[in-house]
Amino acid sequence: MLALQKTRDCPGLELCEIATPLPPGPGEVTIEVAATGICGSDLSIESWGASYSSFMGKALPVTLGHETSGRVIAVGEGVASPAIGERVVINPAVACGRCAACRADDAVGCLDRQAIGMVQDGAFARLVTVPASYAYPLPDAIPLEMGALVEPLTVGAHALSVAGMKAGDRVLVFGPGPIGQGVAMLARALGAAEVAVVGMRDPARFETLRALGFTALFDMAEPDAAVRLKQLAGTGFDIVIDAAGVASVIDQGLALLRPLGVLAVAGMGELPATVDMMKLVKNRLQIRGVSRVPPAAWDVVLEAMASDPESFAPLITHRMPLSQAIAAFGLCRAGDASKILLIPEDAEV
Repeated sequence: MLALQKTRDCPGLELCEIATPLPPGPGEVTIEVAATGICGSDLSIESWGASYSSFMGKALPVTLGHETSGRVIAVGEGVASPAIGERVVINPAVACGRCAACRADDAVGCLDRQAIGMVQDGAFARLVTVPASYAYPLPDAIPLEMGALVEPLTVGAHALSVAGMKAGDRVLVFGPGPIGQGVAMLARALGAAEVAVVGMRDPARFETLRALGFTALFDMAEPDAAVRLKQLAGTGFDIVIDAAGVASVIDQGLALLRPLGVLAVAGMGELPATVDMMKLVKNRLQIRGVSRVPPAAWDVVLEAMASDPESFAPLITHRMPLSQAIAAFGLCRAGDASKILLIPEDAEV
């Protein structure tokens, strides 16, 4: 079968013909993939930054892809659920089951996670085999291909949870990409009084946000954007979410918070940030890191999507066959797409 793989310890990806998976082992299921989204982490794996090469090198070759949905077509020994034919989404953060955190029943804190699509073969292929306990049922109300949005949306749900968001809060999101879009969608679904999004020269993604119904959008390349944003902030937002991963956002975000406000950092920036410590202390602000999505976030996303799936549909801007994966990655890098789904040939969606 065709698969998009990282095969070598250098930048780049390859479309390869690989063997179909063996029958699932005990506790495993094999899924026929319907659709898989391209994630920012996939782009980082393609460019082979140090943060990925350091732990993925020993796993090569490996099939990428972790934002996925599909149907179970085979189950291994001892698997009662999900059943053959059931529609599922995959939680790719597989705990090792052996480390001190796992022995303490803290799978989220696992010290040696075996991530699907990074160190275990993932879903940029027609079939993928995963532990059954990491394949979650997809509600009937959610179209199968839209299940591929669930995993990235859980990042947004977790960011809002870490920030302590409650109904009526005013939320500012830095970063108009897929994660920032998801944060905005879920903040609105969870009852935010106001949601604003900030970006920089990202017209395609701002267009997606407009299609999703957002109007408080600020392109900081525009001469008056900073002034308009400060006017909207007034006495400050309750919550700021960094979904950009840009160092300068940290201090910008703190400046737009009300006293006792929270900045939750979900962006994976690799450069150090400068912080106005006087403002941080005097305004009693908080900075919180967002990582390691817990299973509860999946429940939040699935409930929100099932209640109004069509409102999430504009998040998907492109559907492309898996055979065009390299071109699809190019569209992502150029900023000409929000969420691209790669569809295996003969996939049932």
